Amino acid sequence: MRLITIVCLALSLSVSAIAQVRFADASAYKVDATSLSIVVEDQTPRDYPQVGHLAPTTFEQATRAWVAQRFQLTGNSVNSLRITLREGRITEKILPIEKGIRGWFKKEEAVAYEGALSVEIAIVDPAGSVLSKAEASAMMTRTLIEGATRADKEATWADMIGKSFESVDREIKARLMESMSRYIN
Repeated sequence: MRLITIVCLALSLSVSAIAQVRFADASAYKVDATSLSIVVEDQTPRDYPQVGHLAPTTFEQATRAWVAQRFQLTGNSVNSLRITLREGRITEKILPIEKGIRGWFKKEEAVAYEGALSVEIAIVDPAGSVLSKAEASAMMTRTLIEGATRADKEATWADMIGKSFESVDREIKARLMESMSRYIN
Protein backbone atom coordinates (compact mmCIF):
# COMPACT_ATOMS: atom_id res chain seq x y z
CA MET A 1 0.00 0.00 0.00
CA ARG A 2 2.78 2.40 0.92
CA LEU A 3 4.67 1.65 -2.33
CA ILE A 4 1.55 2.36 -4.38
CA THR A 5 1.05 5.65 -2.54
CA ILE A 6 4.66 6.70 -3.15
CA VAL A 7 4.46 5.72 -6.83
CA CYS A 8 1.16 7.57 -7.27
CA LEU A 9 2.56 10.67 -5.55
CA ALA A 10 5.64 10.66 -7.77
CA LEU A 11 3.45 10.25 -10.85
CA SER A 12 1.10 13.05 -9.87
CA LEU A 13 4.01 15.45 -9.47
CA SER A 14 5.06 14.89 -13.08
CA VAL A 15 1.61 14.99 -14.71
CA SER A 16 2.15 18.63 -15.70
CA ALA A 17 5.19 17.52 -17.71
CA ILE A 18 3.05 16.66 -20.73
CA ALA A 19 -0.08 18.60 -19.87
CA GLN A 20 0.11 20.18 -23.34
CA VAL A 21 -0.39 16.77 -24.98
CA ARG A 22 -3.98 16.23 -26.04
CA PHE A 23 -5.29 12.70 -26.45
CA ALA A 24 -8.23 11.82 -28.67
CA ASP A 25 -9.88 10.07 -25.70
CA ALA A 26 -8.83 11.64 -22.40
CA SER A 27 -10.22 8.88 -20.18
CA ALA A 28 -7.85 6.64 -18.24
CA TYR A 29 -7.61 2.91 -18.90
CA LYS A 30 -8.82 0.93 -15.89
CA VAL A 31 -6.31 -1.88 -15.42
CA ASP A 32 -6.94 -5.00 -13.34
CA ALA A 33 -3.68 -4.80 -11.41
CA THR A 34 -2.58 -3.98 -7.89
CA SER A 35 0.80 -2.44 -8.60
CA LEU A 36 2.57 -0.42 -11.24
CA SER A 37 6.19 -0.28 -12.29
CA ILE A 38 7.87 1.92 -14.85
CA VAL A 39 11.04 0.46 -16.31
CA VAL A 40 13.46 2.59 -18.29
CA GLU A 41 15.47 0.38 -20.64
CA ASP A 42 16.58 3.27 -22.81
CA GLN A 43 20.27 3.87 -22.29
CA THR A 44 20.79 6.63 -24.86
CA PRO A 45 24.08 8.38 -24.08
CA ARG A 46 23.98 11.95 -22.86
CA ASP A 47 26.67 13.00 -25.32
CA TYR A 48 26.34 14.91 -28.56
CA PRO A 49 24.61 14.29 -30.98
CA GLN A 50 22.01 13.04 -28.47
CA VAL A 51 20.05 16.05 -27.16
CA GLY A 52 16.83 14.57 -25.75
CA HIS A 53 18.13 14.82 -22.20
CA LEU A 54 18.36 18.61 -22.68
CA ALA A 55 14.63 18.97 -23.39
CA PRO A 56 12.53 20.78 -20.77
CA THR A 57 10.68 17.47 -20.27
CA THR A 58 12.64 14.30 -21.05
CA PHE A 59 11.13 11.14 -22.50
CA GLU A 60 11.42 9.51 -19.07
CA GLN A 61 9.53 12.34 -17.37
CA ALA A 62 6.94 12.36 -20.14
CA THR A 63 6.49 8.59 -19.82
CA ARG A 64 5.76 8.93 -16.11
CA ALA A 65 3.28 11.73 -16.78
CA TRP A 66 1.61 9.77 -19.61
CA VAL A 67 1.22 6.73 -17.35
CA ALA A 68 -0.29 8.90 -14.60
CA GLN A 69 -2.81 10.36 -17.06
CA ARG A 70 -3.75 7.20 -18.91
CA PHE A 71 -3.63 4.23 -16.51
CA GLN A 72 -5.67 3.68 -13.37
CA LEU A 73 -5.19 0.56 -11.27
CA THR A 74 -8.36 -1.14 -10.03
CA GLY A 75 -6.70 -3.56 -7.62
CA ASN A 76 -8.97 -6.38 -8.83
CA SER A 77 -6.13 -8.88 -9.33
CA VAL A 78 -2.71 -9.84 -7.98
CA ASN A 79 -1.06 -8.93 -11.28
CA SER A 80 1.02 -5.83 -11.89
CA LEU A 81 1.14 -3.34 -14.73
CA ARG A 82 4.62 -2.76 -16.14
CA ILE A 83 5.31 0.12 -18.51
CA THR A 84 8.70 -0.06 -20.24
CA LEU A 85 10.34 2.86 -22.00
CA ARG A 86 12.37 0.93 -24.55
CA GLU A 87 13.64 3.95 -26.47
CA GLY A 88 13.30 7.69 -26.05
CA ARG A 89 15.83 9.81 -27.89
CA ILE A 90 16.33 12.96 -29.94
CA THR A 91 19.42 13.17 -32.15
CA GLU A 92 20.75 16.40 -33.64
CA LYS A 93 22.33 16.61 -37.09
CA ILE A 94 23.98 19.78 -38.35
CA LEU A 95 22.96 20.53 -41.94
CA PRO A 96 25.20 22.24 -44.50
CA ILE A 97 24.38 25.90 -45.11
CA GLU A 98 25.61 28.25 -47.80
CA LYS A 99 28.43 30.50 -46.65
CA GLY A 100 29.69 33.81 -48.03
CA ILE A 101 27.75 36.73 -49.41
CA ARG A 102 24.97 34.55 -50.85
CA GLY A 103 24.46 32.96 -47.43
CA TRP A 104 24.05 36.35 -45.75
CA PHE A 105 20.79 36.98 -47.59
CA LYS A 106 18.90 33.82 -46.79
CA LYS A 107 17.97 31.72 -43.81
CA GLU A 108 18.41 28.02 -44.34
CA GLU A 109 17.58 24.94 -42.37
CA ALA A 110 20.65 24.50 -40.23
CA VAL A 111 19.82 21.60 -37.94
CA ALA A 112 17.67 18.48 -38.14
CA TYR A 113 16.31 16.54 -35.19
CA GLU A 114 15.23 12.91 -35.29
CA GLY A 115 13.25 11.54 -32.38
CA ALA A 116 12.18 8.01 -31.52
CA LEU A 117 9.87 6.68 -28.84
CA SER A 118 9.09 3.04 -28.09
CA VAL A 119 7.05 1.75 -25.15
CA GLU A 120 5.74 -1.60 -23.98
CA ILE A 121 2.78 -2.15 -21.69
CA ALA A 122 2.59 -5.53 -19.98
CA ILE A 123 0.52 -7.34 -17.40
CA VAL A 124 2.85 -9.40 -15.21
CA ASP A 125 1.80 -12.09 -12.75
CA PRO A 126 3.32 -12.38 -9.23
CA ALA A 127 5.88 -14.94 -10.50
CA GLY A 128 7.18 -12.40 -13.05
CA SER A 129 5.67 -14.01 -16.16
CA VAL A 130 4.22 -11.71 -18.80
CA LEU A 131 0.54 -12.56 -19.27
CA SER A 132 -0.17 -10.03 -21.98
CA LYS A 133 1.59 -7.11 -23.63
CA ALA A 134 1.22 -4.39 -26.22
CA GLU A 135 3.89 -2.26 -27.87
CA ALA A 136 3.87 1.01 -29.76
CA SER A 137 6.47 3.30 -31.26
CA ALA A 138 6.75 6.63 -33.02
CA MET A 139 9.36 8.45 -35.09
CA MET A 140 9.48 12.21 -35.43
CA THR A 141 11.67 14.66 -37.37
CA ARG A 142 11.93 18.44 -37.26
CA THR A 143 14.29 21.06 -38.66
CA LEU A 144 15.23 24.55 -37.48
CA ILE A 145 16.62 27.44 -39.46
CA GLU A 146 20.01 28.96 -38.73
CA GLY A 147 20.07 31.36 -35.82
CA ALA A 148 17.61 29.33 -33.76
CA THR A 149 17.87 30.15 -30.06
CA ARG A 150 18.06 27.71 -27.18
CA ALA A 151 14.40 28.48 -26.48
CA ASP A 152 13.54 27.58 -30.11
CA LYS A 153 15.38 24.28 -29.71
CA GLU A 154 13.71 23.47 -26.40
CA ALA A 155 10.28 24.25 -27.85
CA THR A 156 11.03 21.96 -30.81
CA TRP A 157 12.19 19.14 -28.54
CA ALA A 158 9.12 19.52 -26.31
CA ASP A 159 6.85 19.46 -29.36
CA MET A 160 8.59 16.33 -30.68
CA ILE A 161 8.18 14.54 -27.36
CA GLY A 162 4.54 15.61 -27.06
CA LYS A 163 3.69 14.57 -30.64
CA SER A 164 5.50 11.25 -30.13
CA PHE A 165 3.33 10.49 -27.13
CA GLU A 166 0.18 11.51 -29.00
CA SER A 167 1.13 9.08 -31.78
CA VAL A 168 2.00 6.25 -29.35
CA ASP A 169 -1.23 6.86 -27.45
CA ARG A 170 -3.31 6.48 -30.64
CA GLU A 171 -1.40 3.35 -31.66
CA ILE A 172 -1.49 1.71 -28.25
CA LYS A 173 -5.24 2.14 -27.80
CA ALA A 174 -6.09 -0.38 -30.51
CA ARG A 175 -3.37 -2.76 -29.38
CA LEU A 176 -4.53 -2.68 -25.77
CA MET A 177 -8.07 -3.55 -26.77
CA GLU A 178 -6.78 -6.29 -29.08
CA SER A 179 -4.31 -8.09 -26.86
CA MET A 180 -5.08 -6.95 -23.31
CA SER A 181 -8.86 -6.56 -23.18
CA ARG A 182 -9.04 -9.23 -20.46
CA TYR A 183 -7.09 -6.93 -18.11
CA ILE A 184 -8.12 -3.45 -19.27
CA ASN A 185 -11.60 -1.92 -19.08
